[in-house]
Amino acid sequence: MLLSIALLLLLPMVTEAQNNPDLSGRHIREWEQLKYGMFIHFNMNTFAGAEYDTGKMPAESFNPSNPDVDQWIRTARDAGMKYAVLTAKHTGGFCLWDSKVKWKGKEYDYDIASSGYKKDIVALFMESCSKYKIKPALYYCLWDDHNEPVSTKDEYFKLTRDHISELVSNYKGLVELWIDIPSRLTPDQRNELYAIVKTTQPDCLVTCNNGFTDGAVLANFPADITNGERTLPPVSGHNPIRSINGKEYYIPMEVCQTINQKWFWLPGDVTKSVRTLYYWYSETIKRGASFLLDVPPDLSGRIPRDLVERLTELREVIDNPDKLPPLQTLTGYKPVKASSLFEGRVEYLPEYAVDEDPNTRWLAQSSDTMPVLTVDLGAVKQFSTITLMEPYNSHIEAFEIQYLNSEKWKTLYKGTTIGSKFTKQFPAVESTQVRLVITKFKTGENPFNVISFPGMPPPVEGVTLSEFQVY
Repeated sequence: MLLSIALLLLLPMVTEAQNNPDLSGRHIREWEQLKYGMFIHFNMNTFAGAEYDTGKMPAESFNPSNPDVDQWIRTARDAGMKYAVLTAKHTGGFCLWDSKVKWKGKEYDYDIASSGYKKDIVALFMESCSKYKIKPALYYCLWDDHNEPVSTKDEYFKLTRDHISELVSNYKGLVELWIDIPSRLTPDQRNELYAIVKTTQPDCLVTCNNGFTDGAVLANFPADITNGERTLPPVSGHNPIRSINGKEYYIPMEVCQTINQKWFWLPGDVTKSVRTLYYWYSETIKRGASFLLDVPPDLSGRIPRDLVERLTELREVIDNPDKLPPLQTLTGYKPVKASSLFEGRVEYLPEYAVDEDPNTRWLAQSSDTMPVLTVDLGAVKQFSTITLMEPYNSHIEAFEIQYLNSEKWKTLYKGTTIGSKFTKQFPAVESTQVRLVITKFKTGENPFNVISFPGMPPPVEGVTLSEFQVY
């Protein structure tokens, strides 16, 4: 209790320091100069085969067959990245370090020391970052299905506080502490955690995940960095000046995105194209934020070769954008509107149907009885070929391709099934807009949906499209 009171008394001085350029400007500017980092999602989720682990796996289940933390950080360095963020604890409550905090009358035992691997991965991560001159950062999730259900809110906050105290005390030189699901805490509790970090490692910046936002808001204060989860800053650029409680703060932004479709490595997941990844990288940097790209190790404890190769290809394009092939279609990266979006999930935006990347997709609400996807070509364009692609199982049973003709939509083609790839040629037409109208479809469960949870039926999906292109 005395420690908590002392930290709370220090908080006004800590937040004032964050706002004082003489005290905080240097390390905030240094963080901004890093620009490009690797998010490393590796935890019990990897072995549970679930994006959101429920904390029921035995600790011994965490047992990578051929782990190589050096390989992770060497890969980040070779990709041109300057910092790395490791998931020290995720939704299942499993800790990648040997935690000594007291919990339920004994030493915390749902951690690496009780696993099938034994070695302190956080310590290995810190050593590798030092070796390869990559700035280290750690991620800690406040959603915890292993510990929260068996504790009161006060008990669980004490565990959280002790864990974070342990991390910032034992692993020095952190450039960032990434706190996920901060809405689990009260404002006073967030203040206390912030004070713990700042009094132990003053140069360590704190990120409290703002979720799917463009950085224009800072939902959880105090924090040093705002962020967008798979969300870019506004086209006009990120404005780092924030007025909070009558004071101005300089709050830079970080955008996090995945190299695959999910955060953790899962069998059957697919990798985004170089074009899509470069778009996210270049737009993030251009709009004044830093880019944190998730690259997950697999069951062996190594980053898979295909992901290493994709990062190498991306590095070549970052170094020389002329190596990126020109767009092949008229619809590629053009403005697009959809009649609906599945659960508002930014992973399934309509833009993903026109990014010339078959490994991304637009997903409509299953309740949308006539999904429509409309692309603005920007000017009058002539086209005579259409390509449509459905990922996973085919759901579309009838559709129409329409184009705008004298302010009226005219049907160009009527079809039935699409499947993995449908291409149709027709006499050339001219228009400024083209749209796809789905008039009949079926629904079905899809375990590859990002909100699939272990032990629960997969979400039901309707119309989804990975490509809608005209030539």
